[in-house]
Amino acid sequence: MLDIDDLVTKLIKGHPVSVRFKYTNDKILQEFHVLFIHILAYFDQLFLLEVSFTILKEILYNASKANAKRLFFIREGLDISNPEDYQKGMEIFADEVTMKWSEQQEYLDKSDFYIQFDARIEKNILYIQAENNAPVLPEEQERIFKRIEAAQKYNDLSDAFMDMSDSTESAGLGLILTQILLKNSGIGRDKFKIEFQTDKTIAHFSIPGHVIPVISNSKFNEQILNEIEGLPPLPQSVSKIIMLCNKPDTDINVLTTEIEKDAVLSADLLKLSNSSLFITRNKANTVLAAVKVVGLKNIKNMLYVSGVRKIMGNRYDKVQKIWDHCAKCSFFAKIIAMDNSRNKLADLAATGGLLHDIGKLIILSLDRKLIEKMNTLQIKDRDSSVLIEEFTVGISHADIGGRLLRKWSFPEDLIHIVQFHHRPFLAPPEHRDLLEIVYLANMMLDTLENRASYFTINQEILKTFKLDNEAVFTKYLDKIELQFRSAHS
Repeated sequence: MLDIDDLVTKLIKGHPVSVRFKYTNDKILQEFHVLFIHILAYFDQLFLLEVSFTILKEILYNASKANAKRLFFIREGLDISNPEDYQKGMEIFADEVTMKWSEQQEYLDKSDFYIQFDARIEKNILYIQAENNAPVLPEEQERIFKRIEAAQKYNDLSDAFMDMSDSTESAGLGLILTQILLKNSGIGRDKFKIEFQTDKTIAHFSIPGHVIPVISNSKFNEQILNEIEGLPPLPQSVSKIIMLCNKPDTDINVLTTEIEKDAVLSADLLKLSNSSLFITRNKANTVLAAVKVVGLKNIKNMLYVSGVRKIMGNRYDKVQKIWDHCAKCSFFAKIIAMDNSRNKLADLAATGGLLHDIGKLIILSLDRKLIEKMNTLQIKDRDSSVLIEEFTVGISHADIGGRLLRKWSFPEDLIHIVQFHHRPFLAPPEHRDLLEIVYLANMMLDTLENRASYFTINQEILKTFKLDNEAVFTKYLDKIELQFRSAHS
């Protein structure tokens, strides 16, 4: 375990820090993620968190894989510097090492191979290097330099994707991703280099204390913005009822009359009032009774979701999977809020959960082959999925969703839930508690669906909800999942 407080204190005081370990996995990366949060917060550069952490992750995984490769050749009794042995080993390397990555930890833990992370802050610049004691063959060095050089021609990941054949399977894309992140984040490609010595490899990376974000000019930006602009406003009937809900002196009978004009809305309200979310003695069988049970605040939240679904459902098909995920996220968010004495935030968190992924519908309207290749990389690099969107199409689904809600004049709290549900640490302080609930609910679902793991969830948020123990987290996740199944059986 890293002593985060000690490392941060030393760095801020100008002292170098060093950490040595044997194997790169989600657990060690989770700790480095927390370290980077603290360091970049010190620089007031939290917007660089995902970029810098993704680069570090790439460096550490490459170091680990280089060590595992050398160790594999030793185990197989092959001389890695002999061309015939090298070819023989590489024919089975992917099946025996890459495809069995979790098994490599036991081998590496018992070996003399290591990875060493060093960092220091000097003249307001964070210097990082990762060293591993596996030498790199001349032909391997040449291959690495060629990939870095090839990356110079790409402005964003979409260029790289479209340049790859379907059979390439994103080989070497990690280095290309690193170069694009350096260039487009404003850090600069010159802040990264790899040094090859006879007995070790050292990757150097630095982050200036004052980075100016680069405005992305992806070729898809205009297409996405036009798509958002082309969406109609909320239905007039929905806007009128929301306006009535916002008035403190609204006549409940007038409100009921307006709702009754919309048969679908009336049915949704009756269904909601008689759901397990509202405990009443008698079943609500009229719209007026449902209004009294649900209340103005919840009617308004329901209308936001209903209005969005009407617009998006008429324009985009085959998106039920996204809506199902959002509905489940809503349920999880409400339970998490109530279980953690945040009852006042529960209804709003549930509404945010229902809306959080609407930006994905816009992204699905882009080039199908591009989206397939982007999804492949996102599956391989689960905790950088939003970053991959931004550096492929120029904007993430979270930012798209935020723009959509702003277009429809939604309240700021809902806009911020959608915009920051992957990055609660960047949300305005007044909405951070709300964001943490929806973030955790979404990450729990991603864990259930194998798009995330306990160790890819922000550790500080896990602490906030007293879930910073894997067994406790798993037990709580199972409990909410069981509640969801019971409520929907």
